[in-house]
Amino acid sequence: METVSTSDSIRVLHVDDDPQFRDLVEAYLEKLDDRIAVTSKADVREALDGTDIGTVDCIVSDYQMPGMDGIDFLNAVRDDYPNLPFILFTGKGSEEVASEAINAGVTAYLQKNGTEVYELLANQIQNAVGFRRSQHKAKVTQSRLLALYEQTDGFFAVDDEWTFTYWNQQMEARTGLSSEEVVGVPFLEAFPDAAGTELYERYREAMNQQVPVEFQTHYEPHGYHVEVRAYPHEGGLFVHSRDVSTEVEDSQEIERRNHILESFANTVSHDLRNPLNVAEGRLQLAQETGDFEHLEEVAQAHNRMRNLITELLRVARGEELSSSNVSLRESAETAWQTVSSKDMELVVVDDVTFEAHESQLRRLFENLFWNALDHGDAATIRIGVLDDERGFYVEDDGSGIPTHQREEVFSTGFSTEHDSPGYGLSIVHGITDNHGWDIALVDGSEGGARFQIQAIDVVGRSEASSTDE
Repeated sequence: METVSTSDSIRVLHVDDDPQFRDLVEAYLEKLDDRIAVTSKADVREALDGTDIGTVDCIVSDYQMPGMDGIDFLNAVRDDYPNLPFILFTGKGSEEVASEAINAGVTAYLQKNGTEVYELLANQIQNAVGFRRSQHKAKVTQSRLLALYEQTDGFFAVDDEWTFTYWNQQMEARTGLSSEEVVGVPFLEAFPDAAGTELYERYREAMNQQVPVEFQTHYEPHGYHVEVRAYPHEGGLFVHSRDVSTEVEDSQEIERRNHILESFANTVSHDLRNPLNVAEGRLQLAQETGDFEHLEEVAQAHNRMRNLITELLRVARGEELSSSNVSLRESAETAWQTVSSKDMELVVVDDVTFEAHESQLRRLFENLFWNALDHGDAATIRIGVLDDERGFYVEDDGSGIPTHQREEVFSTGFSTEHDSPGYGLSIVHGITDNHGWDIALVDGSEGGARFQIQAIDVVGRSEASSTDE
């Protein structure tokens, strides 16, 4: 196995059949560079048998020697040490010998002419050993980096023609494509679905502008979120990527839970105002009149608040709420009792029995009633069954809601009034979603706002109608 020394010393093996010349070369080289230590041998066989070639940094050899010549020596060395510096240093050279040496992989070819050649020889040794060591260091560094990338995140490389040159195990696991399937293949041939994606466009940006880019994106073809750092260089692009799907999902889950908590707080504060107003009003009447019958209404209002909080907590936890068969008329009229105003009339045109969660349906009506009271100039709220008998409507005869705002009114916090928190209709939308119903806002029959709730599960139909004031 070929090893490369990382020390400052330079170990030179010099092979020449002239003992005086061997001594002269050793003296010059060690004088010119105190890092050089020369080991001398008289012939090739002695060098091969008596030296551990793997511990040598550079070989300097004569060409014409008894037995094996310098070219034979070079060929023997190259079999096991293809990158070991080998300098042919001969006094009887020719173009033919030089050509043969070059073909065999010689590092340098020098002739023994004058004392100045020793300095040239020392320079050749220094340069050859330095280059080999720097190449080895680069390989070790690259090998360590690649090993690190294999153990951690995704890493791949493409050349300046966008052909894959490296593809690590993490990328194999993430995409299901092996290194053998990817390396040597153009990028868009391996991943045609990447064309036009943010991922590919940012890679192009890094390559074209020769600037590093960092970004996070969702790669739809493979269904994962990825954090990417792409580094351009003269020969192409290095890309380090980390699958952050779990982190993104965790973040989204935290955001979802925060939204649930915020929605819960807003809903509680909004929907408790009805029974709270009733309780406060009845308590004040009891204090003023001494009639304790009002306290029964206070207790009922408190019970309503308790049930409401319990229900909202169950919804926030994602628990399934039980449903039952409810009457459109009865549910609407029950809700009207906590909202009714002497300035407005409720008219239930007809009735239908359908499946719903009774308490949530009551909250739906309460919030629609409050919306008409707080935001409009309506005198009448009308409730009835849709023509297809698969839904119902709640409409008023007020000024209505402008067309351009009808999509926004169901958003949390949106209101057409400055002094309104804007939660009522978002609560209504949430209740319809929980039931699997559809809700739409259209023009009312008398110009006001008309909310149509569709896709209810009808159980029975009644023609009875009622009007409450």
